[in-house]
Amino acid sequence: MTRATHTLISVFAACAAAMAPASALAQTVRVNWHTTAPFSSFKTYAWKTSKRPSSHFYQQWVRRDVDAELAKKGMREVALNQKPDLLIMYRFVSDEVLDSTTTDDGFGWGGGPWGWAGGWGGMGMDDTVTTEQEPRTLGILSVDLVNAQRKELVWRGQATEDNVSDTQKGDEKQVLKSIDKMFAQYPPKRKR
Repeated sequence: MTRATHTLISVFAACAAAMAPASALAQTVRVNWHTTAPFSSFKTYAWKTSKRPSSHFYQQWVRRDVDAELAKKGMREVALNQKPDLLIMYRFVSDEVLDSTTTDDGFGWGGGPWGWAGGWGGMGMDDTVTTEQEPRTLGILSVDLVNAQRKELVWRGQATEDNVSDTQKGDEKQVLKSIDKMFAQYPPKRKR
């Protein structure tokens, strides 16, 4: 392959990547925590239903994936009446948003100082502008860990998915990816 061909392929690949939909890459995961919480003393947890209703459809995956992550960290689930160290609640909300893309053919500007009836479009041509709208579903999954004795939020993980999947398998994968990224940051590392 010649150098010119290689350069041309590289430029084409860069352009294709730039034109790929942003939603294919768009998941944001953030965590926050109470800096004085005694994370090393938390050994047990129990699930608690949030006071704000959420989608129970996702519960099957959220609970399974959070349980697996906490088990890897040496924590165990207990019943609410067994005085757990932490209470875990989750919430999933979604909203449909519209992405709008406007394109312009670049003609138009008719009648101006640059020529007879001219301007850039010449001959006073009309400008053609097209706007397309595409719906997508934005989803936000929050997982809260609450100190059960103090009734105080000590850690929150939140994942924002810019385009929620439209299949069950896709939903399951997105939840797993979100929980994995959140709990990679639990317990929080102390800054020195």
